[in-house]
Amino acid sequence: MLSPTPISTHLSVEHRAFVALYALQIGQLSRQAILSTYDVTDADLAFYHAAWLELQANHADRNRPISRISLSEDV
Repeated sequence: MLSPTPISTHLSVEHRAFVALYALQIGQLSRQAILSTYDVTDADLAFYHAAWLELQANHADRNRPISRISLSEDV
């Protein structure tokens, strides 16, 4: 069961919303339990959702193997 850690009390609403969105994605707790645990609202999640999706996309791009390209013109 998730519980707030001392550091989570020092996180910004944005970062708590990101953690809550990840927790919702995992799906092991109810939405209400996650909102309560991370002290965020549905409005906070809605506000930061687009930024969280961008964060996930950037992370996925960093972990994607770089495609090989040829630097010679004859290939």
